[in-house]
Amino acid sequence: MSNPKNQVLTDDYKNSQNFYKSDLILRNYVNRHLSEQAQKFLTDKLDRLGKIAATEMDELSQKADKNSPVLKKRDKFGNEIDKVQFNPAYWKLMDIAAESEMFFLKYHPENSSDVEGDRHKTGFALGQLYAMSELGQYCPHCMTDGAAYLIEKFGSKDQKKRLLPRLGAKRGEELFSGAMFLTEKSGGSDVGANLCTAEQIEGKKYKLNGEKWFCSNVNADVMMVLARTGPIGEGTRGLSLFLVEKQLSEGGRNPMEIIRLKEKLGVRSMATGEVNLHDTIGQRLGDEGEGFKVMVQMINISRNYNSVAALAGNRRAIIESWQYLNHRKTFGKVAVEHALIREKFFELGSKYLANFLLVWRGLRAMDAAERGDDTEQQLLRIITPMAKWWSAQQSVYGVRECMELMGGNGYIEDFVMPKLLRDVNVLPIWEGSGNIIVLDILRAAQKTEGLSIMFAMIQEAAHQSEKYDQLITGKLAEAKSIWKSILKMDNRDKMEATAKPLFKQIIILLQMALLIREKNAADSRRFDIALRYFAKQFKSSLTKHQPLDREQVEDLLAGCISRH
Repeated sequence: MSNPKNQVLTDDYKNSQNFYKSDLILRNYVNRHLSEQAQKFLTDKLDRLGKIAATEMDELSQKADKNSPVLKKRDKFGNEIDKVQFNPAYWKLMDIAAESEMFFLKYHPENSSDVEGDRHKTGFALGQLYAMSELGQYCPHCMTDGAAYLIEKFGSKDQKKRLLPRLGAKRGEELFSGAMFLTEKSGGSDVGANLCTAEQIEGKKYKLNGEKWFCSNVNADVMMVLARTGPIGEGTRGLSLFLVEKQLSEGGRNPMEIIRLKEKLGVRSMATGEVNLHDTIGQRLGDEGEGFKVMVQMINISRNYNSVAALAGNRRAIIESWQYLNHRKTFGKVAVEHALIREKFFELGSKYLANFLLVWRGLRAMDAAERGDDTEQQLLRIITPMAKWWSAQQSVYGVRECMELMGGNGYIEDFVMPKLLRDVNVLPIWEGSGNIIVLDILRAAQKTEGLSIMFAMIQEAAHQSEKYDQLITGKLAEAKSIWKSILKMDNRDKMEATAKPLFKQIIILLQMALLIREKNAADSRRFDIALRYFAKQFKSSLTKHQPLDREQVEDLLAGCISRH
């Protein structure tokens, strides 16, 4: 008998070399739900970015995280410059993002029509792979997308001509990045309490004054800024939205001061700051007093980015822990041969698969709504905040559990898990924290047909499954009954307290419905495995339980083991 080696993992361990090739869930979904033309355009790009994200980007991301941006207030002559300085790794990551064409395919005037009708799904497929290595900079990319979207929709001909080629560039040195300056000390999520003012100079040109408290990607070239054009008593109705450029069209810096950069728990590679606007020049987008309604469209895009980032962080954690435990020997056998470890992956894999389907159903609705489908537009209004809330919450839990599965090494900074855990913890807060999102879901359910459409989707899928029809139909009837009672309530506190657990149950029912639909279309047992997990959650009694075997777990996780 040979002596055991003094080592952490077996000799045949290796990291994933391509996040796209190893992700059967994403690959199969793209193949089913994107047009053949879009797939042909996208496949090589996904393969290339998947490889870069798993290899080159991983090292760059660690460097950018450990060497956070620094604010240089003055030059050597004492002139105010407010320049944010980054580690070179940050700009290399920016090059990779631009070269992936995630912006070009959506907004550049010379972009191909190959992804027409699929542009959001296409961009997010690339984005999910990117964010598996670099969640911090995915925030500036989100802001860039949102700014380009608003300019495309509300900008003047001149603004579109000048800015869309830069916001949609496929070379890093040509790329303009975007930002959203929304939050102020006085309001936080209560945007109607904002105090920053805008005074008209002429036409749509205004000068802005006041302080913005949380400015992610504070070094952006193009900023969307909310400011008050009406009295404070008008709340959000007194706000207008302004396009602010770092450089004035006639030359020189637009006057604004970066007060300081914030020290954050995670997403440290990108710069978040506090900004004073001093007669800062802005061009109004949309009508005066309609700023919040216009800005909400960018917020909804940002919420989808948040959801995709949550998937990316969760998927990366599952990959790292599953690969690690396939090459870690404990108590005389490979770690994944222990029943409780497989049981944990049964939970984590099932939740991830269901969250993936929830988020991506929202992305499909986004493209369909843009094509003029009113039903999908109604669905989009409610599924976007639902997916944001649920995926962010589940991502934090999933990454933490994967860290625990890896034991002490999962807690050590030499490994990626601590960075992942720091980064995903912002996701339940960004773009509306949990309780704010629940209130938004409640508004969407009251003011649109989205919830009724969702109920119909759940019921239709239930009838397609002989095994789960009775369970889902019964739980759906319970949810509908509670919703009817909420509509009759005159006590707002009671309404909100009742709605939150109701929406949790509706989300799980929708996830089961989506699993049934995908199972019927794809004929893969991973969907059956996940359905079994969720069905078990609705049962309160304790029963005997046979854990999944290793092969079943690997099938559920869909390619996490490193063969690519």
